[in-house]
Amino acid sequence: MTNPWLRIPATDYEQHMSSPDVDQLSFLAHTFNESVENHDASAIALLGCATGNSLEYVNPENTKRVTAVDINPEYLKILRQRYERCVPGLEIVEADLEKCELDDRAYSLVFTGLIFEYLNPRILIMKIANWLRSSGIMVTVLQLPAEHAGKVSKTPYMSLKLLDPVLKLVSPEELKSQAKDAGLREISTRTVTLKSNKSFCIGTYRKEMPYYETQ
Repeated sequence: MTNPWLRIPATDYEQHMSSPDVDQLSFLAHTFNESVENHDASAIALLGCATGNSLEYVNPENTKRVTAVDINPEYLKILRQRYERCVPGLEIVEADLEKCELDDRAYSLVFTGLIFEYLNPRILIMKIANWLRSSGIMVTVLQLPAEHAGKVSKTPYMSLKLLDPVLKLVSPEELKSQAKDAGLREISTRTVTLKSNKSFCIGTYRKEMPYYETQ
């Protein structure tokens, strides 16, 4: 079965995410900016990077490597056109995150904005734990249940409805437990509610010990 993210045009994605009824594009960019300002951002992995939203906040004085990963080649082509010349050490990786292989113990910061909802969280957390350096930071953004709103907000961009069958909300408690099993300790968590009345949990985790995948 074709991954629905491969069937959503970049223009639909960006206009949906930036529409007033959603406004998640600016929220994710702001959260990423906070992350790079508050933590060691010398080597960043941006997972589910789409067209590169938030990469404008990378500071060349502090960051020497950025690895941007997404499954959609159209998104990555746009990202390359926008940021290849201005983001230091930019590496663009086209991959399914559950199968993706990055360098072990290479990253000081891994940012995951609204991606655990579309895959097996435990598989990706174990990978992230390997990719992080000792004391490295994982920042997560999880969508929380909304009583009077669907999982995918209604906008004129109908291709986004393809995500409805595959979007599965992940509880912060579940993610915290799985992160702990992988050697990542939660150091902070907070909830942000947007004007759309959708709420999101921002979690920050530190790698406490090396995690080695069991064969």
